[in-house]
Amino acid sequence: MRRMKPAGRKRRFWLLLAVAIGGWLSLTPAHAQTAAAVGKTLTRTIDPVTVQGREIGTLNGTPIDRLGMFAVDGGKWTPIPFQVDERLAGEYVFRSGSGASADTDRGLLDADDEVAFISADAGPAVDAASWPAGAQKGVEITLYDPADGGRAAVYLFAFSGPAPRSPKDYVVYHVDRNEIETTDYLIGYHPQAPISIDKLIVKPAAGGNGQSVADRQKIRMEAISIWNLVHFTRNENDFQSSVIAYNDGPVRILRKTRNRVILFWRIPSPSVELTSVYWKTGMEFPISLNLPFRISGLFREAKLKIYTDSPPNVPNRRFYNQHNPAGVLIDGRMQENEIHFDRRPSDWQVVAGTTAQHREGWFSRQIFLQEHDGVTLPAFYRDDVSVPDPPEQFPGCFGCLGFEIQGVERLDAGIYSLKVQMYPMPAYRPGDEHRYLNLVDQPLRKVVRALSSR
Repeated sequence: MRRMKPAGRKRRFWLLLAVAIGGWLSLTPAHAQTAAAVGKTLTRTIDPVTVQGREIGTLNGTPIDRLGMFAVDGGKWTPIPFQVDERLAGEYVFRSGSGASADTDRGLLDADDEVAFISADAGPAVDAASWPAGAQKGVEITLYDPADGGRAAVYLFAFSGPAPRSPKDYVVYHVDRNEIETTDYLIGYHPQAPISIDKLIVKPAAGGNGQSVADRQKIRMEAISIWNLVHFTRNENDFQSSVIAYNDGPVRILRKTRNRVILFWRIPSPSVELTSVYWKTGMEFPISLNLPFRISGLFREAKLKIYTDSPPNVPNRRFYNQHNPAGVLIDGRMQENEIHFDRRPSDWQVVAGTTAQHREGWFSRQIFLQEHDGVTLPAFYRDDVSVPDPPEQFPGCFGCLGFEIQGVERLDAGIYSLKVQMYPMPAYRPGDEHRYLNLVDQPLRKVVRALSSR
């Protein structure tokens, strides 16, 4: 073999170097750098994720508009939807509405703030030696599924100027209509009873048919006085509810309401301010009882029912829960198995279609935030259109389903709260509820790691 002359070796060296530099430059335009992926095995897609500012301390003090969240998609850094909701002394700071406020940190990320995103947008973990253009420092947020070990990651970077952001916006608050619309569902509130849901739709993008399955949400209070002198009743029309502040971000809406109920004559209960959270994939909202006095001082029995009625033009649906896994048919007539429906407190409820074309439905769960002896939450179910249940648009109950709070008379004065979760389901088959139960029972674990400086 003939030996290469020194000049030939030099030319070859410079040629290879030029090819290498050219190749590197071609792979690193702004926001499209490649990264070596380890692999995404996380299969959970509906989980909302929040990370406290204190967990990502290395980025604290960064202007929020200079933060960008990324995942790797096809080997490239891709901005994903996220938002930062500021908090002050543990309370959310709201940007819109009559109750809007401001944080004291002048728009900087601090330990009290929340970074929010959706698990479906996470990607593979990567060798982050190559960062998006303009990124100065960053953290890796790894998500772990404790059920099967699946994992995925997102990356939050601080930039020298305004950060690249995803154009996607998953949620919209229609303030004039008091409706929240996401890519997956739409929920609306009754104009005459704004505490009550009167529109509930699974969107076609999430497997639904775009038809509302809510007549109205019914809130019925009943109490019987000592010696049976007074039979006290109230319904959702007796509640006063107003939206006082909200945040409308790309992945969730925070909506703060002020609520109270007329107790006697025109005397209202003390008001309670509640913050509901509407994510792309589902919603969480609190229900509170504000008892200004011990009920047993006036009433020997008191209970509260919260349930949703359906319009009769949404047939072929069944209602399932923990103690009735085979479900019952909703058709406006009480059949034998519905009369003997097991009403024990249940950990979950599902109402879903039964036809091949429309199996979409809703999962719901009630979580009592305080435990009290003698207070129970049995299931409420009635499927009978022959008995009026006003106020309502359609007479009677076409699959009224929800829960009761029994034993209210045993409670002392104070505020008592439930947290209710609701998630649209693209298609339901018995057993699918475990995916939604895991949101609370086996939540995704988060590990935050500061990235080494480049």
